[in-house]
Parts: sequence; C-alpha cells; structure tokens
Amino acid sequence: MANLSFNFNKIKRTYLNVTLKDGTALQVKMPTKNTFGKVQALNRLQDDENADVADVMDTMAAVMADCLSNNLNGVRIKAEQIAEEYDIEEMTAFIGEYYEKFVGGLQNNPN
Repeated sequence: MANLSFNFNKIKRTYLNVTLKDGTALQVKMPTKNTFGKVQALNRLQDDENADVADVMDTMAAVMADCLSNNLNGVRIKAEQIAEEYDIEEMTAFIGEYYEKFVGGLQNNPN
C-alpha cells in the first residue's frame, strides 16, 4: 500500500470579503464551533417572545463581532464596537448573508 498523506494547509479555503462602514476590508473565514454556539443562543433568544431586546441586540453584536474577527487580516472586532456602529437591520443583514449564503452555500456545494 502506498504512503498516503493529508495536509490541512493544502485545503482550498473560501473567504467572504467584507467592507466595514469605516472602509476596513476583511477576508472573513468560516465560523468556528464557538461562533456556531453563539448563533444557537441568538436563535433561542429570537424565538423567545419574552426576550429582552437589549439581550438580543447584545447577542447579535457578539455573533457579528466573532464572525468578523475570524479573518485573514488579523483584525479583532469587539462586540461593543458593533453595538455602537451598526443598527439591528445591518446586523441582521450581515448575519443572514454570512450564514445563509456564505456558510450555507459552501455546505450545499458538492465540490
């Protein structure tokens, strides 16, 4: 049998190019398990009719900051920065695009 090998550094990666409101350009990577956990918490909060709006917005800001901070540029984004600079419409649009089209698109791609 031949010697087989697998190198994680040779995996073809897909990135989402994001331009922040201040003009910062980022190449965002796929989410980590930790980020998926925060998304699940956000989904639970959004489904809870009694959820505090501030809690939902704080969780959305944390999810968005985690997603954006996972980038090739080495730029760290804080949830507080997102909460101050982005409204709920912008956060919802980004999170939807990131998870539905970027992450979901890769999962649906057979290649």
